[in-house]
Amino acid sequence: MSSINEIGAHSIGIRARVDGAAWIHSAGFDFFLLICAPLVTLPIFAGIYLRIPFLAIGCAFALAFSHYMSTLAFYFWNDNREYYRSRWLAFFVGPLILAAIYGLLIGFEVPYVVQVVLLGWNTWHVSRQNCGILSIYRSRAGVSNPVQKNAANSAILAISCFLAVWNIQTHREVMGFFGWFSNDLSWIVKVVAGVVAAFYVGQLGIALLRRKEPLGLAEGLFLAASLGFFYPYLFIRDSNIATLAMLLPHYVQYLALVWLLHRRKFGSANDGAPVILRQISSKLVILIPVLLAIGFPIYWIWGFMVSVGQEWWFGAVYVLIAFEHYYLDGLIWSFRRPHVRQTMLPFLLRRPTGIPS
Repeated sequence: MSSINEIGAHSIGIRARVDGAAWIHSAGFDFFLLICAPLVTLPIFAGIYLRIPFLAIGCAFALAFSHYMSTLAFYFWNDNREYYRSRWLAFFVGPLILAAIYGLLIGFEVPYVVQVVLLGWNTWHVSRQNCGILSIYRSRAGVSNPVQKNAANSAILAISCFLAVWNIQTHREVMGFFGWFSNDLSWIVKVVAGVVAAFYVGQLGIALLRRKEPLGLAEGLFLAASLGFFYPYLFIRDSNIATLAMLLPHYVQYLALVWLLHRRKFGSANDGAPVILRQISSKLVILIPVLLAIGFPIYWIWGFMVSVGQEWWFGAVYVLIAFEHYYLDGLIWSFRRPHVRQTMLPFLLRRPTGIPS
């Protein structure tokens, strides 16, 4: 009888710890959409292995382009208009300059550079998103020591870079670029990245041991997930397929965070953004069809371009959209800017009173 009581008390303790953790939204939301987002993308990989193109490629495109297009939503915030106009060179001219440079590289058929930059910028972009989400967990846990932030961010970036080059020998374009300098450069890069990653992970361990505040459940789980986020590169031989496997949960995280931010900011508001954006923010029955309407037509466009032998053009436009997203995201989510901190951070740090229906 005493053992039953002990088990009951232990389970109550676990439940209390889960309920009392510093989640961004809730235990279920955070676990499935932020911490263990790869679980949500399992149906897509089932479609790959079962050879169901609509499930595999269609859902991947739906996630990718919904994620890319959601960046544009920030241009429609009323309180962003003056801020963006005051920085018109960055927010309006910058994307045009980026497109022009990309067009020149493609037009003059400069080899390897686009794919090398894509891999590097992609790794930086995804890693920085994980650092940003971790910062929200850390702030919600009441941790303000910059040593903790710097140690965690450096470790996440370093180990992500190391994992991203783990199977770099299977990336044809990057290996071609390395061949300009040395046939052994891939191994040199891998060894250097591994040493740097080990150093910064060690620094993180020391910082955590010296930390005064306990490492909470939510923060600890997301820190572990961030350190291992690029794990597909360890198990999937082809670098490009591993990148897809890594990006799918990144798309889920981004969409979940953007939805949560808009829901808290505009879900019950009567102004501040166009009516359609407020409706999408408050009602999932509108949001989900809109996301599908954005994503799935891309699948049909891709199929058409393949059928007429113009798949290269589809890929070129796809990569340009990715670059523009990386660039704009670095501006929109730059919490170093007071405007960004004032208009976004309070809604991400606010503890929800309940989940609206």
